[in-house]
Amino acid sequence: MRLPFRSRRSASVAAEPAGLPVLRTERALVALAIHSQQLDDRLVRMEHRLEELASADLGLELPTHDDLLEVRLHSARVSAELTRVAIDLQARIDDLAVQMPAVVAEDRRQQRARTLAETILDLSDSLDTGPVDLRDDPGEWAATA
Repeated sequence: MRLPFRSRRSASVAAEPAGLPVLRTERALVALAIHSQQLDDRLVRMEHRLEELASADLGLELPTHDDLLEVRLHSARVSAELTRVAIDLQARIDDLAVQMPAVVAEDRRQQRARTLAETILDLSDSLDTGPVDLRDDPGEWAATA
């Protein structure tokens, strides 16, 4: 009785799927190593450029700690002034909000008075004396004062 032997093909096929994740991981690690090397090279070049700029006297003044403090103080002053203006504006808005109902009521009263005055003027215009009324012979409907 003969035992069937496995073919070498089946052994190699079985080994590939097991080794596939290992190959992908190794490729990913190699890609990461290459990218990190490129980043390191770029950082070294940037450091060299900064050293060249610092060593070359191009008339550039680099900011000092005092300059930074001055800018921060100015920023704080502007912020405080802005806060004061905002509070003042809010107070004015609140004052106007309190006065607004009285102003609206006064406007309504003035509007009613204006409407009444216009009505009286319209009525009096129809009663006003015209050139016809100044004739010697006043008509039946002439207005006299």
